[in-house]
Amino acid sequence: MTLAPVRGILYAEISYMKRTHKPAHHCHSCGLNLGERCGVYEYPHDMWEHHKQCPGFKNEEMLKKYEEEQARHKENERKKKRREAAKQSGTETHHQGTLPLNQR
Repeated sequence: MTLAPVRGILYAEISYMKRTHKPAHHCHSCGLNLGERCGVYEYPHDMWEHHKQCPGFKNEEMLKKYEEEQARHKENERKKKRREAAKQSGTETHHQGTLPLNQR
């Protein structure tokens, strides 16, 4: 935190804007937009703020490089099995039946 003089009085310069990892609203049609985060940049908002347009926005070369890197990493077999088991457990019917309200 630094102090900045304004009309002869020292005021603290504080950044009030919270930095977020979520993509900006401009990123909605970009292939690197993963919903909750960007595939390349840690703070996508900063890319739009300092540049007129994000360098990764609809950049096919960066998208191809990102997809190649993701393909190199093999998915963990345990995670895959766990995901499949969770999908199956969500489709099971519950055996509550049709009991009267006072017996539930």
